[in-house]
Amino acid sequence: MSIAWIALSALGALAFLLGINSADAPQVWSVYLANLVFWSGLAVTGPAIAGMMQLTEARWSPSVRRLALTTIGFLPVAFVLLLVLFVGRATLYSWVTNPVPVKAAWLNTPFFWLRTLGLAAALFGVAFAFSRALLADPAAGHEERERGRRNRLAVLLLFLWLITVSLWGYDLVMSLDPVWYSGLFGGYFVVSTLYTTFALLSILTVMANARGLAVIPPTAVQDVAKLQFAMSVMWMYFFWSQYLVIWYGNVPIETRFFLSRFFVQPWKTVTWVVMVAGWLVPFAYLLKRLTGRPPQRHTPLVVVALLGLAAIFLERVLVIVPSVSPKAGLPLGWKEVLVTAGFLGLFLLSRHWFFTRFRPVLNLPHPTGG
Repeated sequence: MSIAWIALSALGALAFLLGINSADAPQVWSVYLANLVFWSGLAVTGPAIAGMMQLTEARWSPSVRRLALTTIGFLPVAFVLLLVLFVGRATLYSWVTNPVPVKAAWLNTPFFWLRTLGLAAALFGVAFAFSRALLADPAAGHEERERGRRNRLAVLLLFLWLITVSLWGYDLVMSLDPVWYSGLFGGYFVVSTLYTTFALLSILTVMANARGLAVIPPTAVQDVAKLQFAMSVMWMYFFWSQYLVIWYGNVPIETRFFLSRFFVQPWKTVTWVVMVAGWLVPFAYLLKRLTGRPPQRHTPLVVVALLGLAAIFLERVLVIVPSVSPKAGLPLGWKEVLVTAGFLGLFLLSRHWFFTRFRPVLNLPHPTGG
C-alpha cells in the first residue's frame, strides 16, 4: 500500500510542477495553498490535542492521546511545503507586487515569511519535543519531574499552536484579499482546524480498534465523538458571529467577500454543500448519538467524520480560490485533483513513518469509564 501512496504523491508533485508552469498557475497555486493549510492544520493540531489532554489530566483513554500524536509525522513535510509556497508568493498575494500602504508594515515579504517560517519552525520543534517526552518511559523515581516537564512543554506547545494557526488564517488565507478583513477570522480558522482534527481522531480511534492496535472502549470513542460534536457547534458559532456582524454592518468592502461566495455560482452550491455536510448532518447525527447509550458500531461516526473533513477542505477551497482568481470555476481539473491526491499520499506516508518509527500506540487495557 505504501507503494501506491508514493506513486500518488509523485503524480501529485508532477501535476503541480506542470500546473504552475501553465496558464492555470493561479488556480493550481490556490489548490496547493488550500491543501497546505488543511493538512498542516491537521498535523499540528494532533499534538496540540495531546497537550490539552496532558494538562487536563485526561486519563479516560491513553491510546487516544497517543493516536492524536501520530499526525506529527507530516510536520517536516509541511515545513518544506511552506518553503515551496514562497516561490508562488507573487501569484497568490497581490500585495507582493502592489503593496497596500496602510498595511505595508505587516504585509511585506521579509516580515511575512520571517514570522510564518519562524513560528512554524518553533511550533514544529516543540511538537516533536513534546511527543518524545510523552512517549518516553520515565525512569523509576522521576515520574513527577517528568510530568512537570511534559506539562511545561504542553503549555509552550499550546501557546505556539494558537498563535501560529491563527496567523495562518490571517496571513496565509485572509491576506490573499488584502483589502477585506475580519477580526474573527484567526479564531474561526483555529476552531475549524480543531473540528477537522477531532473528526480525524474519531476515525483513527475506530480504525485502531478494528486493526487491534489498541483496545479503546465504546465510552472513550463516545468521548471523542462528543468533542467532535462540540467543535462542529463552535465552528458554526464562529462562522455565524463573523457573518452576522459583517452582514448587518453592510460595509461593501466587507460584504463583497460573502456576496461572491454565497450568491454567485458555482460557489453558492459549494457553500451549501459545506453547510449541510460539515454542520447539519454531523449535528443531527451526533446529537442523537450522544443522547443515548454509547453504540457498539461506529460506522456512522466514521461517515460523519469523513463528511466533516471533506466539508472543511471544501471550505478552504471556497475561501482561497475566489480570492486569487475571482472568475475561476471549481478547481476540478486533473492537475488540481492530482495535487490534492498527492497531499493525501504525503500525509498518509508521513503518518505511517511516524507510527512505525516511534510506535506511539500500545495495545494495552484501558479504563472503562468515560
